[in-house]
Amino acid sequence: MLESLRPFTWIIAAFAAWALGLLLLAVLGLGGRVGPHPPNPALAPPIPALHLSASAQRLGAPGDYLAVADRPLFLPDRRPAPVVAVSSEQQAPFEGVLTSVLLTGELKMAIFSENNGQLSRRVRLGETIPGSAWRVAQLEPRRVVLDGPGGQRVLDLRVFDGRGGQAPTPLSAKPPEPSAPKPPAESPGHPPSLLQQGAQANAEAQRAAAEQAQIDAIRARIEARRAQLREQQEQNANVPVADQ
Repeated sequence: MLESLRPFTWIIAAFAAWALGLLLLAVLGLGGRVGPHPPNPALAPPIPALHLSASAQRLGAPGDYLAVADRPLFLPDRRPAPVVAVSSEQQAPFEGVLTSVLLTGELKMAIFSENNGQLSRRVRLGETIPGSAWRVAQLEPRRVVLDGPGGQRVLDLRVFDGRGGQAPTPLSAKPPEPSAPKPPAESPGHPPSLLQQGAQANAEAQRAAAEQAQIDAIRARIEARRAQLREQQEQNANVPVADQ
């Protein structure tokens, strides 16, 4: 067994001796005096001298190249294509409706709806409606005046006509009016008594209260419908508008 390990022992011993010798040389300063080579101009190759000479201008006058535009190289008939001026007013017609008008101290804006409420546009006073040649010229509480190719165009605020949407909230049955005591028949030539006057005043007060309750119910119904329309407009306004 020891005889078989003897070659490996000699190899390990030789490696240890080599490492020890290398360590000793490093301690004595091996590689400490290694540095760059001192500058020697004779070793550097000479830099060639560059001599520039004046040359004549290669491009001629602009008039010498008019044939390039008169006979285009990449057209089959070698004739320039006609240029057609496209007016900025030749755009898609505007078929929207006016849904809201905002008039404050600093903000004056009109909101238009297109494609049956699927597209909403917000345009300030003086701006042009995107995708058309119509400009918002005037703003009033219930209408807007547009300036465009055909002159002026007036759009009135859209008012709900009761068609489409959800059914209105049904009102409760009208409460029966309390029967007022019938005043006694007045004899001709005699003024009504205090009892008759009080009964008439009580009947008129009850009738006025019933009419006021009916008016309040109608107002509540109108406010509920307006809130529903505002909610629908806000939902349409949140839809991103694609530039045309």
